[in-house]
Amino acid sequence: MSPRGSLALTLLMVLVAGAFAGCGGGSEQVSAEELVERGDRICFEERRQFDQIQAEPLTSAAVGEQQAAQLLAVTEGAQADLRDLEPPDEIRDRYERYLDGRDEVGDLLEEGREAAERRDGDVYGKAQEEAAAGAAGRQQLARQLGFTVCSQGTRTP
Repeated sequence: MSPRGSLALTLLMVLVAGAFAGCGGGSEQVSAEELVERGDRICFEERRQFDQIQAEPLTSAAVGEQQAAQLLAVTEGAQADLRDLEPPDEIRDRYERYLDGRDEVGDLLEEGREAAERRDGDVYGKAQEEAAAGAAGRQQLARQLGFTVCSQGTRTP
């Protein structure tokens, strides 16, 4: 193997090892104050991305499908970041209920994405309605935890 090929292989191995090292680390224990601060930052970024995605009007089923997929990806990323934060024991149950409510929204976004893919406007609309119907409960749980941004929720697709 040439020196150039050997260098390229070494760099590739370092990058792959770095990628695997970044996966898995588990949750990070945080104080209640830090949970709120970091969680609200995650929710702020999620909201910003939602607003950006939804700024494009739904002009066709294809646009709806694309938006639903993008919203789902944003939600899944934010949810993973929130799950990486391990709350203090005294608020763990409430935090888990809050995250479970967010999981339900993710499931509804997936349902909406699949409906848009099938060009099924009725199911797409029903998924939107169900996500909106559960918003008040999720926001209440977020407020109980002390969240400001997360307690405002995001617009549903």
